[in-house]
Amino acid sequence: MKTWFKRILIGLVVLVVVAVVGLAIFLLTFDPNAYKYKLEELVQERYQRTLTIDGEIELSLFPRIGLSVQGVSLSEPNSTETFASIESTRLAVAVWPLLSNSFVVDHVAISGLKARVVRDKQGQFNFSNLVGGAQSVTDAPSNPAEALVGAAQTAAQAITSGTMPPSRNNMQIDIAGLDLKDGEVQMQDAMTGMAVAVTRINANTGRVTFNQPFDVRMSARVEGGYPRVDANLTGQALLTLDPSAKRYAAQKLDLRMDGKLPGAEAKSLVMRGNLAFNGQKSALDVAGLELLFQGDVTEPSVRATNVEASVAIPKLAIDPHKSQLQIEKLAVRAKGGVADGPFELAVDAPALNISPASATGEALTGRLRISGLDASLGMNGISGNAGELDIKEAKLDSTSKTGERVVKLNFASPLTLNLLQRSGAMSALRGDVNITDPGLPKGSLQIPVIGSLTLDLLKDQATSKINAVLEGGKFDLSADITKLSADSPQMKFALAVDTLDLDKLVPPVPVTPPKPPADGRKDESKPAAQPAPAAPADDTINLSALIGPSVNGTLKVGKLVVRGLKADEVSAAVKLDKGKLEISNIAAGLYGGKLGGALSVDAAQGNQVATKMSLAGIAIEPLLMDLARKNVLSGTGSLALDLKTAGANAYAMKSALAGTLQLRLRDGAVKGIDLTQTLRDLKARFSPDAQNETVPADTSKQTAFSELEADLAIAKGVATVKRLSFVSPLLRVTQGDPASIDFVKSELDVVARARVINPAADPEGKELIDLKDVTIPVHFKGPFDNPSYTLLWKDAIGGILKRSLENKLKEAVSGKGKNGAAVDKALKGLLGK
Repeated sequence: MKTWFKRILIGLVVLVVVAVVGLAIFLLTFDPNAYKYKLEELVQERYQRTLTIDGEIELSLFPRIGLSVQGVSLSEPNSTETFASIESTRLAVAVWPLLSNSFVVDHVAISGLKARVVRDKQGQFNFSNLVGGAQSVTDAPSNPAEALVGAAQTAAQAITSGTMPPSRNNMQIDIAGLDLKDGEVQMQDAMTGMAVAVTRINANTGRVTFNQPFDVRMSARVEGGYPRVDANLTGQALLTLDPSAKRYAAQKLDLRMDGKLPGAEAKSLVMRGNLAFNGQKSALDVAGLELLFQGDVTEPSVRATNVEASVAIPKLAIDPHKSQLQIEKLAVRAKGGVADGPFELAVDAPALNISPASATGEALTGRLRISGLDASLGMNGISGNAGELDIKEAKLDSTSKTGERVVKLNFASPLTLNLLQRSGAMSALRGDVNITDPGLPKGSLQIPVIGSLTLDLLKDQATSKINAVLEGGKFDLSADITKLSADSPQMKFALAVDTLDLDKLVPPVPVTPPKPPADGRKDESKPAAQPAPAAPADDTINLSALIGPSVNGTLKVGKLVVRGLKADEVSAAVKLDKGKLEISNIAAGLYGGKLGGALSVDAAQGNQVATKMSLAGIAIEPLLMDLARKNVLSGTGSLALDLKTAGANAYAMKSALAGTLQLRLRDGAVKGIDLTQTLRDLKARFSPDAQNETVPADTSKQTAFSELEADLAIAKGVATVKRLSFVSPLLRVTQGDPASIDFVKSELDVVARARVINPAADPEGKELIDLKDVTIPVHFKGPFDNPSYTLLWKDAIGGILKRSLENKLKEAVSGKGKNGAAVDKALKGLLGK
């Protein structure tokens, strides 16, 4: 027995000695860099990427397996561009836990990680072949290089897809800690145009084990051109990761950001609370979550300053697979300032519990107060279940005040929702619109409204019907909308209205005059203060709302009033597609005549506007009075115009105006000057050395005509009178030079050539006999609002003297009663007539 014991003991000693010697030999002879080339070769073969290891691979085997490497980079597939790189990394693996089927990493340190994540226009990421392009390896690796490649693929697949490939055993992975310093990730998305970089990434964790919570702390800088972002990010949480079960949780979450964010300038943005997500069920659980924001909202459509906002969610549970929703004490608060004053917002959902079996809850309420508007929303009487959720009443009340006008809205309807089919309906919408305004004929206007609305998100469509009583007549609107979730929703509509007075419904905003001094006087002892230069008015024309939706519809209005313009029996076809609005087949009764034509506006091509209109049999005086508040012309006739323009503001639109305009009028008058009487008055004071006479405009005077025709050619905002024909019993007027109308500067510079004809046949023309057939230029010049009229006597003196001398000689000879005709003939020859 003792002999066998000695033999066994000796054998063990020999084995230990051999093992120690063998281990020593292995440590002295093993060179991990010998596998560097093989590793690079495997990566190239499997992923078509170039792996470069510039530094030496350092390896230690006892008491821990330690690996340290520097200067590692990986290229894009089949490219020399770098996908990711690491300045240095080191890790240590405990040896003894490997014997118990556990993989324990004492520590991982990574410095200088840089990665570039790109999604192309087809939706493919530049790391797709790392996680899905190669088959998962489950066979035993033939060498350390293959083992490292397989481990990298497994880790990448677990991170990106949340699943672990089938393994050969149930080895447990445990990382004592992770340190990441000076990391950087660039993200580019060709589908959305996003370009964001997360730099200065520093992170460290506690012990990391799947399905066990561990601490994480991190900080970074987020910068981007689209969306525009330049902000600091810090955060900490207790994370739990279980990729195999697709379960993720963040307890004691505390994320903070400050700086420029998309649509906001944040002094502080905080999110804290507890989150849990089940990827297999798409279920989300939220407890004690709080969102806090302080700063300015810079999005142009909702611009606000000094905003303080919060969202509190003590309890939120969403499980789409079970059709369950639970909310407790959700509260939203916001306040701040907008251009017209302060605003406040409050939304509360005290309790809501929805399941396939039942639905219960307390009333949901909301209120918004902003610059003259006070609106409240409520939903109460919640019952039913997830398949048919019934809300007894969904109600909207609002009061808005602008100047002396007060508009009150009151709408209510039962609401039915099907959360399983993602659809809803308001089948009995009822309400009233009450407008109170001293400017209204009776001081107020009441509009009863009924209608219905249905929404189906699965079919991506909605329908609506609105019926109202407007000024005793009908207002019927029907609309069908499809492709709701698309970038270009499509709508078909039909609008039929008996009477639509937009001046009553949407009056123009009055211009506030400047305030006078408090006592109405100025201090004469002090020099007058120089007025501050007026800020330029923002006349930008923003038609971006036309880009995106697609619309087809018809309009029929019995009586229409818009900005004073009155029309009846109005009809048109409307089409909007790819930013171009086309209103065709326009027809209307207009001031005793008819209107027909078409109009187009292309917002996608620099706000191009084009129109062709013809007006026949119209009374021009009431048209100009209602349209431009100008009483400058009367008569009945036709107007034809073919115009186009483009521009980002009113000035650019005027400057680009081009086209033609033709006017044909009968039996009317030009207001502002009585040309016949002016010639009579000036003729009475005429002398050979007479100067040009300027006559101010006088709206009480007019020059009547039996026929007026004018043709204008417009280019770059300036119209040139190509043809002018003014006919009255005593006058004939044609265009002279210059003959321009500047719409950009709102100025006239037109010379009209007036000629007196047959004065002897008209009782009022006897005083103008000396002006017969003499052309007298009249210069219309100055701003549209207050032009002046100058009679250019110098250009007509010669003709007037000749005609006057001829008439006086004729009278002298004819007065003797003899040889009058012969003298007259000789006199004409003498004067060159």
